[in-house]
Amino acid sequence: MMETFPGGDGSGTVVPDEFDPVAAAVWADEAVPTADLDGDGIFDTVVADSAVADRGIFASGGLVVATDTDLDGHTDRLTAIEDDGQYGVWELHRELDGTTRWTCVDQGNLEDVDHERNG
Repeated sequence: MMETFPGGDGSGTVVPDEFDPVAAAVWADEAVPTADLDGDGIFDTVVADSAVADRGIFASGGLVVATDTDLDGHTDRLTAIEDDGQYGVWELHRELDGTTRWTCVDQGNLEDVDHERNG
């Protein structure tokens, strides 16, 4: 499950079939945050629906939640939910040499979640 995708530093060309975390982060970094995910009073999150599909982020429609968790001005956590319930969560990791990579830390289908047991 731990798929990795190179960051925006040009270190590779691996692109997932259904969702591109690099393209989503570039889009989110250009957008104005409209939500405060962690409750600290600072807007840190951008939420977008299938309207971003035209930007090549999704192969089909869905929802993207992009968060700047460390408030450095750049997206570092992405959650994507496809219209069919498939979801994935990606985190940006920075290596000691400064290169970045996106790692898929969770994925599945919302229909597979046991809602009565909270997961």
